Amino acid sequence: MGDYRDPGVEEGVVYNVKVDAKGAAGEGIGKIGDLVVFVKNAKTRIGNMYDVKVTKVYRTFAYAELENPKRQFVGNGSVII
Repeated sequence: MGDYRDPGVEEGVVYNVKVDAKGAAGEGIGKIGDLVVFVKNAKTRIGNMYDVKVTKVYRTFAYAELENPKRQFVGNGSVII
């Protein structure tokens, strides 16, 4: 059955994620380590950093949502409010 490794990502924990792509439904796609993370219901921009709270972890990917949807972090560290 494939090589299963604990990704070290926990549900309910906030991580800082860089959005590398957008999905067909508009979700942001990034990574925490080697684990792909889909940021649901987010108006994210590719290349920006966001604080996201992981809501569900699977073997090869995870779902997350913006921790503070009104506060968006830009790639250079500045904040858009």
